[in-house]
Amino acid sequence: MIIQLIVTGISLGVVYGLIGMGMVLIFRAVGIVNFAQGDFLMLGAFICFAFNQKMGMPIWLSFAITAVLIGLSGIVFQYITYWPLRNAQDKAIIVSTLGASIALREMTKLVWGSTPQTIDPLKGGIVKIAGAFLQWQYVIIIIFAALLMSLVYFLLEKTLLGNIMQATAQDKYAASLMGIPIAVAIALTFFISMLITGAGGVMLAPIFFITNTMGVLAGVKAFAAVVIGGFGSVQGAIIGGLLIGLIEVFAGTYISTTYKDTVVFAVLIISLLVRPQGLFGEKIAEKA
Repeated sequence: MIIQLIVTGISLGVVYGLIGMGMVLIFRAVGIVNFAQGDFLMLGAFICFAFNQKMGMPIWLSFAITAVLIGLSGIVFQYITYWPLRNAQDKAIIVSTLGASIALREMTKLVWGSTPQTIDPLKGGIVKIAGAFLQWQYVIIIIFAALLMSLVYFLLEKTLLGNIMQATAQDKYAASLMGIPIAVAIALTFFISMLITGAGGVMLAPIFFITNTMGVLAGVKAFAAVVIGGFGSVQGAIIGGLLIGLIEVFAGTYISTTYKDTVVFAVLIISLLVRPQGLFGEKIAEKA
């Protein structure tokens, strides 16, 4: 049973980590928190449902098309919510993302209704690991999310394109002086951020019912993961997501399914009291 709980917790945690990575990428690029991030997870699940259940496409083809479409929708989202307000106060942009979050939920409700939906698992059946019987879906989530995280890390740290994105995130003005197209670099960051978030939605959809509110709590938990891991830290978002997933599963099993989220946010509060900068964050001192 312990092995089953660990695998389930890790599979949930890596999805929270993917959403958290998306938040961190946008935060590093434009300096704001995107509170609509979780709703793109929900949108990805619904679009995959349309391809898989309504059009009869195989689940893996639906998954691939959905991930790309959500990435492209991230570029549209950037030009609607961020770019017109790029010279405004951060609070205005945050309110813009909150408005977009509400609009996305209501749009999906109008298109697909409020009835919970399901899609096919990426791989059906049961696998036996160390005496524990697990759904293949949980194992696939861990493997694929780890691969996706590795690819994003390689892109950011080992490629010229990643260097361009990081240079833009660190100093837009200096990057523009070096000839870097700022608008393109930011749009690419939004594309990658939303792509991995949409992929997370498709991976979670076969486990949970698809509803227009499924992204709200997932987004909040991903935000908690980013806070615990340390704002601006990609590896912190991943570790924070794993911690949130494991805490949620073990709290639901040994304490109460009703109060498992309460336990998660209690851990968040404790982490803020003990280490407010997060596990991988750095203390920032202000000079008078």
